[in-house]
Amino acid sequence: MEIHAPHEPILSFREFLVHLSMVTVGILIALALEQSVEAYHHHELAEEAKANMTTEIADNKRELDNHLTGLDKIQKQRDDDIRVVDQLLAHQHLRELTIGLGFSGPTLNSASWTTASSVGALAYMEYGTVKRFAEVYKLQDLYERLQNDEINDVQKGVGMLASLKDGPEKVPDSELRAIKLQLQQGTAALTVIAQVGQQLSAEYGKVLAKK
Repeated sequence: MEIHAPHEPILSFREFLVHLSMVTVGILIALALEQSVEAYHHHELAEEAKANMTTEIADNKRELDNHLTGLDKIQKQRDDDIRVVDQLLAHQHLRELTIGLGFSGPTLNSASWTTASSVGALAYMEYGTVKRFAEVYKLQDLYERLQNDEINDVQKGVGMLASLKDGPEKVPDSELRAIKLQLQQGTAALTVIAQVGQQLSAEYGKVLAKK
């Protein structure tokens, strides 16, 4: 915005007031246009961030739902593993020893939420919208922490099961009981993961329904 001096000298107080009024109106119009452009930019920034987060949540929901359908199979394998350990504790002869300890989880992204926070887009959204997104990403963070804990427990369990490779009859009962406890804790953790995962999927659905 530029302000120019009059091309001719001001000869009266009336001319001065007219010129001052013109300058004032010009400044107000320029400021209004600048604010309109800025407001439009903020609106576009907020809408783009909202669209990106909505797409991200839709992708995360598909990943999560696919994972939840396979949790029953993993849970059944853990129950089978515990039965095998019970048979070893009972000193039963097993023709074949099969214990399958594993876990795979969904890849849940939060890049759009992080980006929206870092560029300040959340400040230009309605409070209720930001609150919905914040709550669902907070629950997603909890689910990922539970998932990471389960992966660490599986790694620990695999290490404990390595002693069975040399012959289960050589493994003392105290160690077998420790293996059983580890498997039971893993089973309980899977139950919690399933419950939180179902809640997270439902919250994803609520956010997507209000897009």
